[in-house]
Amino acid sequence: MDNLKDSFFKSLLVAFSLLFFSSTLFANTLNLALETAYNNSDELLIQRMSIRESDEAVAQSVAAKRPTLSVNQNLSSGYAFSSSCSGFCNSQSANASLSAKMSVLDGGRKDLGIRIANTSLYAERVALIETEQDVLLSAVTAFMNMRRSLEFVALERNSVKLLKRQVQAARDRFEVGEITRTDISFAESRLEAAKGKLANQIGNLEISIESYKMAIGVAPGELKDPPPLPDLPKTLEIAKVSASRHHPAVLALQHAVEIADLQLDLTKFNYRPTFSLSGELSDSSKTGKISSNLSLGGSFVLYQGGARSSKERKALATVEKARINLLYQTRRIQQGVATRWAQLNIAKALISANKRQIRAAETAYKGVTDEAEFGLRTTLDILDAEQSLMAAKVQLASTRRDEYVA
Repeated sequence: MDNLKDSFFKSLLVAFSLLFFSSTLFANTLNLALETAYNNSDELLIQRMSIRESDEAVAQSVAAKRPTLSVNQNLSSGYAFSSSCSGFCNSQSANASLSAKMSVLDGGRKDLGIRIANTSLYAERVALIETEQDVLLSAVTAFMNMRRSLEFVALERNSVKLLKRQVQAARDRFEVGEITRTDISFAESRLEAAKGKLANQIGNLEISIESYKMAIGVAPGELKDPPPLPDLPKTLEIAKVSASRHHPAVLALQHAVEIADLQLDLTKFNYRPTFSLSGELSDSSKTGKISSNLSLGGSFVLYQGGARSSKERKALATVEKARINLLYQTRRIQQGVATRWAQLNIAKALISANKRQIRAAETAYKGVTDEAEFGLRTTLDILDAEQSLMAAKVQLASTRRDEYVA
């Protein structure tokens, strides 16, 4: 009994808190929930930081083609044995140099590195779009789950009220000898079962509230009806083709294939020679003269024990792997589209059937209740009719959520 009181107290507390937030802060719409989720998402912040990292990788690749300048300075002081001073003499010196170095010919490696960095940046930007879609889908799901939980709690609470009336009516009819104590037991059993379902739905509502906070970043207020469903492609095949061409995961994998191809080209460029130009301008306090040096150096690897050819074969395997993964993931995305399409059609069919079921169940419940007043129906018949009506309403609330999420 104490647990039951606690459950009802929690339900009233949740209902009061929702009413309080809705009246004092704001009334949540789906558009507002999506906007809030977008602005509060840590996932998007992480992805944006990844894009900034890729931006800097491009800058570093471009900088690798430019010359480097460095200044070196050395000051020294000490004592050294010398015949000129017949003993240890104080020795001081200062050297300064300015050096420059740049690559004259690298076989196209640096240009290819810039292309790889840019392609990686494009892939990160596409990944950001996919993350945005995931965040918004999570927000829609949390919003609809919250509405479903609220509706479930309201239905179960109303069921408890109706069953309380049925229990009291059964007791009244028992007092006048119309029914037996068995009918009262049936009614009381259904009432206790309904109280248990209500406690369960209140617990699910609390879970939905936490999921809402996690997905959207704020506590829910009074949730308004979502806007109409968006327009969809006319056929499943059109939807599949659209997903294959525009899905962010597919675009990211296409960039992955391009990067793998560029990496393969880079391994081939390792067979080419490299040349670099370097110069140095130095000044020494000992000589008092400024000296300069200019040199051109080159290198060409003749043999690395098979390492270069092994890297090329590995890069080729990576290319094949990326292409196969692209085809596989494209098929998976098409399968996902087909699954969601079927789920949407199922939900629409169920919604239509549930509405008809509710109308029929309401008519049956009213008829059974009227017939019971004349002794033509038992208490169990009334309880069965009420349960059928309740099940139909719960199913409708669930399928409406499934339709919108799909």
